[in-house]
Amino acid sequence: MATTKKTTPTSIRFTAAERRKIAAAARRRGLTPSAFIKKAALGQTEPTGDDARLARLEALVEAAREAVEDEVDYRTVAAAWARHVESGERLLSGEEVWRELGV
Repeated sequence: MATTKKTTPTSIRFTAAERRKIAAAARRRGLTPSAFIKKAALGQTEPTGDDARLARLEALVEAAREAVEDEVDYRTVAAAWARHVESGERLLSGEEVWRELGV
């Protein structure tokens, strides 16, 4: 069972312009205005400057690594399939495999 933290409602007054600005900034970060304000108030901000560039570079490197891994997997499977087609061997159905195994 998940434990929930007890929260206390709090009211803050904003002008309409401030509210729009906060809502827009929250949307850009994929957050609700409430979550955005909590993160800002508690110091859980997004990285800025060189830290932001480094975080973005890290994400790009990870995406490139995954793309290379996917390409290697594709080429491995394509080569195996080409060998199978060239050999002319017949594939067994699931039922045939179970039958041969005596299951």
